[in-house]
Amino acid sequence: MHLRIFPALTACAVMLPHSASAEDLPNPISAAEITVTAQRREEAIQTVPVAISAFGEAFLDRTRLDDVKDIVTFTPGFSGNSDDSYIDSIAIRGITSNDYGIGGDPSIGIFKDGVYQGRTGAAVTSLFDVAQAEALRGPQGFLFGRNAISGAISIVTNKPDPGRISGHLYVGVASFDRKDAEGAINLPVAEDWTLRIAGYATDYDGWIDNAFTAGRNDRLMAGNKQAGRVALRYRAGDADVLLSAEHERRRLDGAPYRASNDDREVLDYLSEVLQRDIIIRGSRRDVDTDLLRPRDDGDITSLTASIDLDLGSARLNSLTAFRKSDFHYLEDYDGTALQLGNYDQRQHARYVSQDFRLMSRDDRRLTWSAGISLYWEDVAARFTNQAAEDLVCTAGYGYADCGGMTMDLYGAPYRPAPGGLLTDINDVRSGNRGWSVFLDTNFHFSKALEAGIGIRYARDRKHFSIDVLPSQSSLGNVWTFTYFTDGPVSSSKSWGGLTPRAYVRYAVGPDINLYASITRGYKAGGFGSFTVAAPVPVEAYRLVPDGTKPDAFAPETIWSKELGINGLALARTLSFDITGFHYRYRNLQTVYFDTESRTQQVVNVGSVTGYGVESALNWKPSRYFDLSGHVTWTRTEKQGDRDCGQKDCGGLPNPIWSSAGVATGHYPIGPAEIYLQGEWMHEGRRRESFDWRGITRREAYTQINLRLGYDSGRGVEIVAYVQNLFDAYFVRGVENGGDLTPANSWGIAQPRSFGVDLRLRFR
Repeated sequence: MHLRIFPALTACAVMLPHSASAEDLPNPISAAEITVTAQRREEAIQTVPVAISAFGEAFLDRTRLDDVKDIVTFTPGFSGNSDDSYIDSIAIRGITSNDYGIGGDPSIGIFKDGVYQGRTGAAVTSLFDVAQAEALRGPQGFLFGRNAISGAISIVTNKPDPGRISGHLYVGVASFDRKDAEGAINLPVAEDWTLRIAGYATDYDGWIDNAFTAGRNDRLMAGNKQAGRVALRYRAGDADVLLSAEHERRRLDGAPYRASNDDREVLDYLSEVLQRDIIIRGSRRDVDTDLLRPRDDGDITSLTASIDLDLGSARLNSLTAFRKSDFHYLEDYDGTALQLGNYDQRQHARYVSQDFRLMSRDDRRLTWSAGISLYWEDVAARFTNQAAEDLVCTAGYGYADCGGMTMDLYGAPYRPAPGGLLTDINDVRSGNRGWSVFLDTNFHFSKALEAGIGIRYARDRKHFSIDVLPSQSSLGNVWTFTYFTDGPVSSSKSWGGLTPRAYVRYAVGPDINLYASITRGYKAGGFGSFTVAAPVPVEAYRLVPDGTKPDAFAPETIWSKELGINGLALARTLSFDITGFHYRYRNLQTVYFDTESRTQQVVNVGSVTGYGVESALNWKPSRYFDLSGHVTWTRTEKQGDRDCGQKDCGGLPNPIWSSAGVATGHYPIGPAEIYLQGEWMHEGRRRESFDWRGITRREAYTQINLRLGYDSGRGVEIVAYVQNLFDAYFVRGVENGGDLTPANSWGIAQPRSFGVDLRLRFR
């Protein structure tokens, strides 16, 4: 392990903040009472040799985590939550995938009930009627398979429970005219059959004013979502069969961007060329955008069939899944009132998977699991970029008008396009197929000593095509693309990789465990959605030459090492977890904007080294108080970043320091209680990656939430709360732009808000 992690280990150990919810733990805490399924079998969290955080249903409900990305907030080593459907900003220990095209794969694996949820536009769904969420840091491909090179989030929904009628109903109202409702009912319908139906809906107004439309009540970041799930379970003898169907409809505003007035290089140039002052109006909580209605719309449907058979000496599971998603996203990425870059993405995806897993019994010295996984994925997307023709000619190319430009390029007069907009379109399609086989073994040498080896081999094949349409403007292809194709150009490639893991765990005593592990992660290569590879230089503004293919990039790999200690202390009232890690990443896949060629390219940078310490605690000293939280220190160094030859070319988009947690005071009144709960979330200043201009940074922030609740102990709970108590200002991310795109920020956090929730449970 890298020696520089140990100063941080000392600092973190002072606080020791375990991510399992304190309210889920009775007093005293028992290690056997928090069970996780990270290794596809139920195990006590203290005995799992993996850096893992677990959040129970009560924690998820009480902290009002809205969708799968909100789990980032309370998980050590995670960062990059946002209020949209993109997952390219989620970083685990600094590793993320910022490719928003469809030719690559995410670096984080998101799973629901064991089924891979896919990419942006499909992976983000609402948290409702969820039994538990687990977040795993570090490579998880040896167990989870696809695209878990940086880590994984596993969501486990509530299953139909045979033998009883039960359910719940939650309703809430809050600032910004927010209204929430969630309900579920569990119904035995026959001797061996149980039905569970759950639903969720929310609607809210926006909180960001647009200075471009001053005086209008059209605040941005509004949204509404509706989701439902039906599950039917048959359980008799040695068979357990579960059929489920889920659909979610998402209608959100896309994240608005605000350009920075500090970017004088770009704004002064635009002011000079356009002969008027270009100033970004409004306060820092406002935007100034020509796009009146950004969009982030999705429709996601899932069908799943799980069959468990008890074979006596082993258990066989078959998991079959079908997922369909339709996604429409629209944003103004230049963040100004000029029509320089309105980006539109329409995406359709279909995903089919089949897993077979055979698992040994848990009461043997040697336990094992083995299986095979297959998937088929088809993704099609249309990317559209619009810019005002007069700005392209004057600001982009330095002409006095578009007439002079078309005469120089084509010797032809200029004919304005409808609305004066230059529209660039590229259609891409990716047909992905893959399979993997795995074996995981664990041997108990004694009650105290356990070791294990796991390995997976995965093979992926992608058939990718890109079709850059000829521009309908008389300017031709001069902006997003300076060429066009005569129909789709395509290519196919295959990649294969091993993801082994080895670990050893030693129980120092009945309540303390030490473990060490080494793991390899792997993610397949892919194709850029916005570039091509030609056999000879492409003639500007013309048809690409014969032999042109999509631009491919190589697979990426990682070796990760961990040392961990976890257990119970202070008369079993304190649960703690400390993990030190070190990794080396090869061929990191990343997208950046090349200002010379004006293209978005996906490239492999050289190597990334990361190391750090994640510490967490869960303390319940009495019936009257509990505390859970974490402190994380992470350091990353990058080499081979484009033309950078230095030892450290900058960090990845993770805060060096972060912390989050919950503290709750309880006042019992017979079976009932009144409680006061405080939550904190802190992220330090981030070293933005690929920010060679360095104008904007995502500064440190701390958010505090407060909740006052009454729980009857008999199924009735009412909570009044304030989110962002001190009205902290922060943004989700920043971009440093270049060329004609100013540096900007996006994802302005919601200001202070108030709300009330009523929860009714019956069983």
